[in-house]
Amino acid sequence: MKNILLIEDEFIVAMDIKKSLERNKASCVFTVSDYESASEVYNTQTIDVVICDVNLNTSMDGIEIIEELLKAYAVPVVYLTAYENSEIMNRAKQTLPYAYLLKPFNESQLQVTLDLAVLNFKRQEKNIPVSIENDKKLTELTCREKEVLIVLASGKTSKEIASSLNISQHTVDKHKKNIKKKLGLNTIGELVKFALSTNLEYSN
Repeated sequence: MKNILLIEDEFIVAMDIKKSLERNKASCVFTVSDYESASEVYNTQTIDVVICDVNLNTSMDGIEIIEELLKAYAVPVVYLTAYENSEIMNRAKQTLPYAYLLKPFNESQLQVTLDLAVLNFKRQEKNIPVSIENDKKLTELTCREKEVLIVLASGKTSKEIASSLNISQHTVDKHKKNIKKKLGLNTIGELVKFALSTNLEYSN
């Protein structure tokens, strides 16, 4: 089971996210709204992923909280924000690995963004360089194919990908076949390796 720390001061939003992520019983979500509570959970539980709202009505904003938490140990981080702001995003990028999600979002967008954060984390952890050639190949993929590739690269099966994206398993398999053909790859391992060598992005 994956332990997720959710730092969100809007109670309804926090409960919606918690309910969504715990629906399949594959995750346990710890919800907090400030640095003190976040630090206590982060240092007493084994946290696998952190989801943090950037704009919190506390003495520290989300990015400052993440900077402090990551001093203990590194995990994938997803930032939530109600609006795009280049200054905020530049600050967020300093706390890599990361992904961000604009509010409002749906369950599928949340799942894909979590998987993107995990992918970014693996790339940094393994110190995998980005391939300019592979990055160019990404332009051949549709938005949906990129979503499938992101979720696939996080280690999910076709059935789990279908559940995350709210599509049929048959549709997932069709997308995987198209992705392999467009990229000239044959195995799942090759697809994962490809994904880890690119700047795959997801925008809701």
